[in-house]
Amino acid sequence: MSDRESVDLEPGFVLHQRPYRNTSQLLECLTANYGRIGLVARGSRRIDARRALLQPFVPLHLTWIRRGELGQLRHVEAAAQPYELGAERLLAGFYLNDLMLRLTERGDANGPAFSCYSQCLTELSARGNLARTVRLFELRLLRALGYGLALECDTRSGEAVQPQYRYFVELELGPRKVDDGAVGEQIYSGFHLLSLHEERLEDAESLGSAKRLLGQALTRYLGGRVLRSRAVLKDIFERGLNE
Repeated sequence: MSDRESVDLEPGFVLHQRPYRNTSQLLECLTANYGRIGLVARGSRRIDARRALLQPFVPLHLTWIRRGELGQLRHVEAAAQPYELGAERLLAGFYLNDLMLRLTERGDANGPAFSCYSQCLTELSARGNLARTVRLFELRLLRALGYGLALECDTRSGEAVQPQYRYFVELELGPRKVDDGAVGEQIYSGFHLLSLHEERLEDAESLGSAKRLLGQALTRYLGGRVLRSRAVLKDIFERGLNE
C-alpha cells in the first residue's frame, strides 16, 4: 500500500494481541469494511482504560492511519458492551478467533464473514446449544469465504438429496447416492445433509454428522493444521458440557 490510509471509527474486534516493545501491543483486528488488519497500539500496556478495551469479544470503533501492512491505532472506543462468555463458551470464542486468523488474509474485506463472526458472538452469549452454535458458525463462515458446501443435489443424477438415502460426499463437488450398506468417513445420510444445509441441526445425530463433515472441510482449507482450540472444544462436546 503506497498511499496513506486514514480510517475513523470503523466497527471491529480484536482477534489477538501480543506485547510489542516496552509498552505497546501488536493487534490483529477484524473489521467490517477492511477485513483483517494489523495495528500497533502504542503505549496501550501502560494505559489501563485502553488495555481493558483492546481485548477479544469487545465490540469496538477503531481509528487508525496506515501506510504499508501495519497501521497505527490512533483512537479506540467501545461500540457496545463486551460479550459475556463464560467457561466453555469463552473457549468457543477463542476457537472463532483462531478460525478467522487462519482462514482470512489481511486486507481482504469480507462483510459476510464479519457478520457471521459478530452473529455467532451474539448467539454464544445467548446461551443456546453450544455445539449447534459452533457448527452453524463453521458452515456460515465457509460460505462467506467462498468454500460453501453443496449438499442439496446429487452430483451424479442432478436430483434433490432425499432424507431416506445415503450419500458419498466429495467436498468440492457434493454428494452422490450410494448403496444403503455403504460405510466410511465420507458417507452421510441424506437426512443429516439436509439438516446441515437447512441449518436445523436439531438432534444429536445431525450434530455429529455436521461436526464430521465440517471438520473434514476445515482440515482441507487449513492445510491439514489442527487448531488446539478445536481439540479442546471436541473434548468438551464429547464430555457433554455443551449447554
